[in-house]
Amino acid sequence: MGRPSSFNRQQVLSDALDLFWSSGFHACSLKRLEDATQMHPGSLYYHFHNKERLYLLVLEHYLQWQLQPRIDKYLTYSPNSLGLRRFFTSGYRHRDETSYRNCCFLVSASNELHTLPAATELAQRGMGMLQSGFLTTLNNLSGVINQEVIAGELLKLYLGIQLMARVNPNQQALDRQVRQSLDNLLAGQNQAKPM
Repeated sequence: MGRPSSFNRQQVLSDALDLFWSSGFHACSLKRLEDATQMHPGSLYYHFHNKERLYLLVLEHYLQWQLQPRIDKYLTYSPNSLGLRRFFTSGYRHRDETSYRNCCFLVSASNELHTLPAATELAQRGMGMLQSGFLTTLNNLSGVINQEVIAGELLKLYLGIQLMARVNPNQQALDRQVRQSLDNLLAGQNQAKPM
């Protein structure tokens, strides 16, 4: 059966995202990308120029269509400590057939920046999106004194939890770690006195 002559750009980016997410940039051959996206090699080159450009578009697609909606859902529209906790856990909770998604794609992509320097700007944008989402939540929590510092700590915690999820995807252990870390971080703020 032949491949379709036209394509849905968003679907191609989603299909390529799944492959890049499960295998990483370097392990994805053009043949695997052709199979995953159901595109001919010439069409891939025509529309996306090369594998690196496709990867950058996939990372941008992830930021816009997956990370930002999660930030909006848990940090912007539900700016409270429960929304914050759910944001953290939603980064590693996935069905068994998509267990490769047990780590935020932004974190996975950041591990490859040394060989893909063009992705650095997108990774920084993603980190800024996270920081902004954390600040939105902190602005709505009472007793948080130094919101910029705490938002930075939340960013580090999020990145650390995502790496832990990649190495040991035990969801119950990760849930305990998230709960304890957030409780400690936010409780310390509620006890601190301004000078």
